[in-house]
Amino acid sequence: MRRYNERLILSAVRRMNGASKAELARMTALSPQAVVRIVDELDEEGLLYQAGRRTGGMGQPATIYRINGKRGYTVGVEVGRGDTTIVLLDFDGERKAISRHAGSFPSIETVLGHVSTFIDEHLATTDLLISEGFMGIGIAMPWFLGEWRDELGISVDQADEWRRADVADRLQAGLSWPIFFENDGNAAALAQLLCGAGVDLQDFLAINIGTFIGGGIVLGGRVHQGRHGNAGALASMPVCAAGQSDYLIHHASLYALDQNIVAEERAAWTQRCVDALAFAVTSANSLLDLEAVIIDGALVPEGLNMIADGLRSHFSTNAPPDFFTPEIRTGQLGKVAAAVGAGLLPLHASFTPDLASLFKKE
Repeated sequence: MRRYNERLILSAVRRMNGASKAELARMTALSPQAVVRIVDELDEEGLLYQAGRRTGGMGQPATIYRINGKRGYTVGVEVGRGDTTIVLLDFDGERKAISRHAGSFPSIETVLGHVSTFIDEHLATTDLLISEGFMGIGIAMPWFLGEWRDELGISVDQADEWRRADVADRLQAGLSWPIFFENDGNAAALAQLLCGAGVDLQDFLAINIGTFIGGGIVLGGRVHQGRHGNAGALASMPVCAAGQSDYLIHHASLYALDQNIVAEERAAWTQRCVDALAFAVTSANSLLDLEAVIIDGALVPEGLNMIADGLRSHFSTNAPPDFFTPEIRTGQLGKVAAAVGAGLLPLHASFTPDLASLFKKE
């Protein structure tokens, strides 16, 4: 219980981007005495620090506590179908370095080479790699990276490398530090929850527009992974387009958008994307009754805003009569959302409350 409460306090401070003891007591429903004891202990351990005082209102100024970013570092890796993105995060989730390798469909060997080079460039000259200061590497990737081969134009051999059961073992064998794996959609949702557009939300769908459309679901302030860790995988969601049944992947993915097309053609793609996403959002929200839907990804901010505006317009006139329309938000993480989420995995594993940990199995 004590360990759970410590994680609860750290998680609350992280999402509130700094808080006083009184604010933490209200948010966590812990007693003021328990919050004082836990915060003081976390301050002594160097996990929190006193960031200043907040004045205003009655009584003495309140001391604000924040996460101590220097307490540890992680590396996050997104293995995408067209590029590999790597970030260095501190304990507070702040990005200290970013590297992107765009190009052809990746092999395991190229991914390992990019990660090793990144670590050599940014961490080899420090003592972090031989101390507790380096907490591990998070890797986010689609569970079906080698599927949809026709859409990607890749060979059978390229696809089969990522279909093998030993992918995780091969990646772990090529790196000397603890590895944490997650579906890329779940990782992007985690990034929105902890340091993105969803920090004030409990229930939302995170849509990530990349080479293929992807997503993740947050319920009750936690990423909902599903039985196989594939909840919110929107690519295969059925939609109705032009009067025919199809999959969302064919209408809201960047592989189908030529970056050199003229404005008219881009507008047409955007409208097809909005129409298909409206179908998907209606389906998801009818099941889950969400607070919000967050649109983010590799599109430029103007493109994301056009899609978000299109969805708002659609639901203002075409929402079902028994439908609570979720708020439509645009994210600010862009192309690095899944990589940031991957970098948060080591922190999430060690410092996020888990209700299951309160119940011992027989």
